[in-house]
Amino acid sequence: MKIIIIGGEAAGMSAAAKAKRINPTADIVVYEASNIISFGACGLPYYIGDEFSDANLMAEFTPAQFAEKGIQVLTQHRVVNLNAQQQQVNQVNV
Repeated sequence: MKIIIIGGEAAGMSAAAKAKRINPTADIVVYEASNIISFGACGLPYYIGDEFSDANLMAEFTPAQFAEKGIQVLTQHRVVNLNAQQQQVNQVNV
């Protein structure tokens, strides 16, 4: 089974992890237009309020850490078209 997830923020990466737990043999690919994944936006008020200065602390995991779990993450890849019937994803590198 192949699963495509568009968007690698917190919800997308949570969906990818849950799908992998439900079906460990699934081939999961996540497309994210930016270079940041698993971003916890709930940390923004603390970052803006100078509680910490490293914005990277709001990203929980890296693409390499997800790869270790069998989830391929393609950052800086924007999906521009999706054809479910033909099972095709057209994407461009950002």
